[in-house]
Amino acid sequence: MASTQILKRRIRSVSNTKQITKAMELVAAAKLRRIQEVAQRSRIYSDAALAILRRLTNSVEAAHHPFFNPPASKGKLYIIFSSDSGLAGAYNANIFNAAAKAFKEDNQQGVQPYVVVFGRKGAKHFSRGSNLELLGAYEDTPDNPEVNIFASVLKTMTEGIEDGRFGAVILLYTEPISTMVAKVRSLQILPVQPPTETTENENEPNIVFEFEPSPEVVLESALKLYFESSLRRARIEAAASEHAMRMISMNNANRNAGDLIDALTLEFNATRQADITQQIAEIVGGAEAIA
Repeated sequence: MASTQILKRRIRSVSNTKQITKAMELVAAAKLRRIQEVAQRSRIYSDAALAILRRLTNSVEAAHHPFFNPPASKGKLYIIFSSDSGLAGAYNANIFNAAAKAFKEDNQQGVQPYVVVFGRKGAKHFSRGSNLELLGAYEDTPDNPEVNIFASVLKTMTEGIEDGRFGAVILLYTEPISTMVAKVRSLQILPVQPPTETTENENEPNIVFEFEPSPEVVLESALKLYFESSLRRARIEAAASEHAMRMISMNNANRNAGDLIDALTLEFNATRQADITQQIAEIVGGAEAIA
C-alpha cells in the first residue's frame, strides 16, 4: 500500500489536472456556442450560392465549361480540414481514417491523390504519406475565416482542373449532426454536380433567363461564389465539430479525474487509518510490556 505522502501528491496532481480539463471544457463550450450561430448562417449562404449555380447548369456555357466537364485525368485533389491542436477525442483520427480509405481506393483505380490540408495535425500526418502528394498545408486558420484566405487554394484547384491535372476535387471535413454526434463528410465540388430537386409542379415549363452583362461573366461569378462558400462552410462546420468533440472529451476527462480522486482519497484514508491503528497497537504493546 502506498504511503500517505505519495497518495497526497497523486491527489494534488490529479486535482490540478481536473482544474485544467474543466477550464478547457468551458472554453470549448463557449467557442462552440459562438461558432454554431456562424455555422447556421454559413449554411444558408452556401445553399443560396448553390441555388444560383443550379440555374446555370443547363446553359450552353456550362455544358462546355471545364468545371462541369473536366478533361480526363488520373489525379484527384482532396481539401482536408483537421485541427491545429489535440485533446479533441477521435476528431483527427476519424478524418485521417476516412482519407486513408479514399486514398487506398484511388490507388487501386490508378488515380493519384493530391492533398491540400488545413490544420497543424493534418499537415504533420499527411507529410508522412507515401501514396499521396501534399500540395499545401495551412495552419492557424480562424474558425470563421474571410473568403480571401482560400485564394491560394482556389488557384491551385482551378488551375489543376484547367490543366487536366485533377479530374475531381473533394472536400473532406467533419460535419456536426448534433452536439454529441459528428461524422466525416466527403463532398465533391468539382466537377460541379448540384443536387437535383423535385419542383412543386413538374409540368412547369422551363424558364429562360437573360444574363447581364453576359452568360460567361455570370457563370464565372457564380462558380467563384459557390467555391468560396463551400470552402468557408466546410471550415466552419469542421471548427464546430472540433469544439464539440473537445468539450465532450474534456468533460469525460474531468469526470474520470473526479473518479480517480475519489479512489485515491479512499485509499489515502484507508492507509492513514492503518497507520493510526498500527501506532495504537504499538503503544498498547509497549504499555503492557512495561507493566
